[in-house]
Amino acid sequence: MDDHAEGQEFGKTRTISKLDWPTPEILAAAHRARGKALREMVVSSARWLCRLVADHVLALSLGRAKPTPAKVRVAHKR
Repeated sequence: MDDHAEGQEFGKTRTISKLDWPTPEILAAAHRARGKALREMVVSSARWLCRLVADHVLALSLGRAKPTPAKVRVAHKR
């Protein structure tokens, strides 16, 4: 099976081709995509946190706090 390019013998010095590295445009696009993804994650996390706090404050102000389970004392077995 011939799956190697010609001139790739072991021991032959290999020069780095321009095709081995991404272009500046590709790097800039990747940087923008990472920035957009990070921004969306931060915004969604902030909205979730604000909604959580607002629901809690609203429930406390209306006196409708979530009921907490009653504490039950468990007797130890002897």
